[in-house]
Amino acid sequence: MRSIEESLKSEQCRRILEALESGPKTTVELVKLCRLTAGSVRLHANVLIVAKLISEKPAETFSSKR
Repeated sequence: MRSIEESLKSEQCRRILEALESGPKTTVELVKLCRLTAGSVRLHANVLIVAKLISEKPAETFSSKR
């Protein structure tokens, strides 16, 4: 499992976390806000889920665990 510190080294992961500070977002919303592809959002969101920094809700909606 990746540590929190390792996860936060990724600029893409940090962008996703920042976007989720204002509330849950869908993959489509994260694509637009973070200027990432859907595949990249999924990849980096999975890293953040494993690090227990975010959780995934039904219908690919993510939320911060902070």
